[in-house]
Amino acid sequence: MQGEKAELGRLELIRESLVAVVNEMRANVIHSSYSSIIYEGHDFSCGLVAADGRLVAQGLDDNPIHIFAVPYSTAEIIRTFGGDIHEGDIFLHNDPYTGGTHLNDVLMLYPVFHAGALAMFAATRCHWGDVGGMTPGSLSGRVREIYQEGMRIVPTRICERGRMNEAYLDLLFANMRIAYERRGDFSTMLGTSRKAAEHLQRLFGRFGGTTLLAGVDELIARAARVMRGCIAAVPDGTYFAEGYLDSDGHGDEPLIGRLKLTIEGQRLIADFTGSSPQTMGPTNVGPAMAFNAAATMVKSFLDPHTPVNHGSFEPIEIVNPKGSFLNATLPAPCGGMVECRALMAGLVASALGQALPERRVGDLKGGANHVYLSGPSRDGGLFLMYEYPAGGTGATRCTDGNHGTRAYIEGDFNAVWSAEIVEAQCPIQVSHYGIREGSCGDGAFRGGCGIRRDLRILEAGASLSVLADKCIIPPYGVATGRGGAGNRFVVLRNGATLEPSPVPGKVGGFALAQGDVVRIETAGGGGYGDPLDRDPERVLHDVSQRYVSSEQARRRYGVVPGAGGARDDAATHLERERLRAARIMITVQAADQDEFDGPRRRLRVTPAIASRLGVSDGALVELATDTCGSALRGWVRIDAHASVVPIGPRGFAMLGAQPGSLVEIRVAPTFPA
Repeated sequence: MQGEKAELGRLELIRESLVAVVNEMRANVIHSSYSSIIYEGHDFSCGLVAADGRLVAQGLDDNPIHIFAVPYSTAEIIRTFGGDIHEGDIFLHNDPYTGGTHLNDVLMLYPVFHAGALAMFAATRCHWGDVGGMTPGSLSGRVREIYQEGMRIVPTRICERGRMNEAYLDLLFANMRIAYERRGDFSTMLGTSRKAAEHLQRLFGRFGGTTLLAGVDELIARAARVMRGCIAAVPDGTYFAEGYLDSDGHGDEPLIGRLKLTIEGQRLIADFTGSSPQTMGPTNVGPAMAFNAAATMVKSFLDPHTPVNHGSFEPIEIVNPKGSFLNATLPAPCGGMVECRALMAGLVASALGQALPERRVGDLKGGANHVYLSGPSRDGGLFLMYEYPAGGTGATRCTDGNHGTRAYIEGDFNAVWSAEIVEAQCPIQVSHYGIREGSCGDGAFRGGCGIRRDLRILEAGASLSVLADKCIIPPYGVATGRGGAGNRFVVLRNGATLEPSPVPGKVGGFALAQGDVVRIETAGGGGYGDPLDRDPERVLHDVSQRYVSSEQARRRYGVVPGAGGARDDAATHLERERLRAARIMITVQAADQDEFDGPRRRLRVTPAIASRLGVSDGALVELATDTCGSALRGWVRIDAHASVVPIGPRGFAMLGAQPGSLVEIRVAPTFPA
């Protein structure tokens, strides 16, 4: 017993020591980086990786989008260079097709040797504000190939045995805007990696190299055993989910993501077969993101409290055929990586919510909401403001979502730039920043509200680029909860509201005039449970805080405020009974297969039902039950003979309903509501 306690204590010391190295790496990056998106926005992550590519340690504040892709990138670098890795070598990588995220996220991998052998890598991945391409900031909703998104760095040895390849660096930075920032951030990553290597050498001296590396192996093995036990506690079965991105950025055709999640004892298999083909717009992603999304959600749902290392992910298997927008190949652009990854995370959450109903959670705001403002700076150069405004988080069976905050699938990013930084560095005035009233997804527990942010352009010559999703197809709710409002990005000019692109959320270099106001309105989180079951006191509190208006409280929750803001119990009871009676319930019947028109699920309804819904052919609607992992969405097909709505096997699995059941049909959320 005493020996076991000593072993546990030694392992904990090793683990905490390695995490401490990562935490100091983070502090070094924040305090020495040149780009405000890094030191202010914290758009970077650090980690330690074993010599064979397994994740060893990360900090609590690191972004899983960055870190969980590092093992994939490391494996590609090891595959490329094999045994030809030496002390003094340094590697760069950002290629989405070989484990990167999108081109702006540049990985530096720094080998650390002990006793003449490769022992570990120090990994730093930072979002560089610009890596070239067709628009300032490199991310645009209107690109058609990856070459328009900037410099693509396949696994590259940038430094060989201590000798830096300055010619290669010159080539990189000569093709990037605001090159001095890029060089400064490169130097930050280099200094951070060297300091991490020094600390690791101290740990080798403290614990002994063999003991330290054996401890790492044991920590990973223990994490794998814990996760296998967590998976084994989930009911065996096959669970299905589907979801959509708005479009590829060049048309109105949505992209469908499909998931078949299988639990077999201690194994979890996430199969994304059947998702839409890759596109020539920015909403694609490389192979690392499917594993990334599944790993994040499985860890969050099943084992949220133990430390993160590679063992947590060993029982997870991914099936993701090449050529879909969720595993794209050259030359598909991948700037919308976060949007695709958010879709996959939502699919995994929906499927796990079917397996574990008590852990269901409403959908999040979507992806990164990339917003770039750029133009001539006051000193004659170029200003570049990049932020990714947060939105509402989803509700659970016992908690409301949060307003305008980062969520569990994101890292320690800020919600937006502070007004002081924006106005000090850019010819921009932050004229409004606050909660977006009414944007929450309704439910017994409501989703969080998004934010509204108005940015006034003070000088001529600026431009706007946006890469976002969930502008047309909003976040989903669960257990009959409603989805939140979608994202919205518009320009206010001379009293008129301008759409900066024919495709919402996909903007590339829209010319701005002096005095224009860029209005950003982010999505709300999905709700949980029946909105008419929400405690009226909670609704009235929301009204008092201006999360919803009095009219929205009545129309969406059936709560009627009385004199002085107190609730009118009698009027509330009558209003809720009226709203319940007005719901449209339909019978669902089994069909041999689900009906699709391209990527769009079709739901056949009678003209009478369409009239009651107030929709025409092709409108987006959803079916909801209190057992669904997420609302089942589809586009109306009016059919005079459709006395019941035919649903195929996957549809029934997602709804959690039986043939002949009555389910609610309703129009998908729109805003204002």
